[in-house]
Amino acid sequence: MRCSDFSRVRPNLFTQSNVHHAMKNTLTCLCVLVLATVISAQAAISGRWRGQTTNGTEIILDLTATETALTGTMVRNLDSVIITDGKASKNTFTFKATINDQTEGFTGEVNGDEIKVWLDRQGPERAAILKRMKK
Repeated sequence: MRCSDFSRVRPNLFTQSNVHHAMKNTLTCLCVLVLATVISAQAAISGRWRGQTTNGTEIILDLTATETALTGTMVRNLDSVIITDGKASKNTFTFKATINDQTEGFTGEVNGDEIKVWLDRQGPERAAILKRMKK
């Protein structure tokens, strides 16, 4: 069989229609993977968390992650403050909160039903460990 005969036996796989369908399927799969990653981040971070700082101060975080944004409240020694400038990505997050009339930056990492959260100026060595509160 000659090469020219092969095209008669097997039709051209690279027709415009086939390429279009392949690209459409690839884009659909990519969108599903991105959406799954976003939903996973939302589920991992969203919820109520309770724990103590290294000096014994009780902290409760009530967090809601949507796409890459993070909102919620932080309760510290029974004082509730609104979280601002919150950002979420996979298993990490950042936000700001005003404590004693001073805006502080916070960073956190989620690991299952536990998070570590720390003041940016103190670093992760001084992280508070918080556990997910059951509903």
